[in-house]
Amino acid sequence: MALVLSVLFFFLSMSIGEASNHYLGDAGYVITFVLMAAYFFVCQFRLSHGNADALRKDWPIILALNVVPLVMFILVVLNEKWPAILLQGLVVLIAGWGGAFIGAAVASRAARKRQGAHEEEGPK
Repeated sequence: MALVLSVLFFFLSMSIGEASNHYLGDAGYVITFVLMAAYFFVCQFRLSHGNADALRKDWPIILALNVVPLVMFILVVLNEKWPAILLQGLVVLIAGWGGAFIGAAVASRAARKRQGAHEEEGPK
């Protein structure tokens, strides 16, 4: 599922990025970054939901979710000059990994809170 979401991200990011940059200029990069980070956050949160140890144990899922952004970054590094690498490549990489890590952390924290609440209730 994470790999499918990663491939879906490619088409989503290209359409959002092109539209926002065309109509909004440089402000489109900020909007694209925020939307990409939110996408990865939501995807990783859903994938790690209920796992109290998501940051340590969901590495394969985080990596699978970030396959396409990682490949996109490598291709940008191989084919573009430094301004494009810094502006486009790093934006994609940071949004993907950052959103995924924060999503896993929030899912882990929510699962730990839920476990703590169940332990406080005790047996009935």
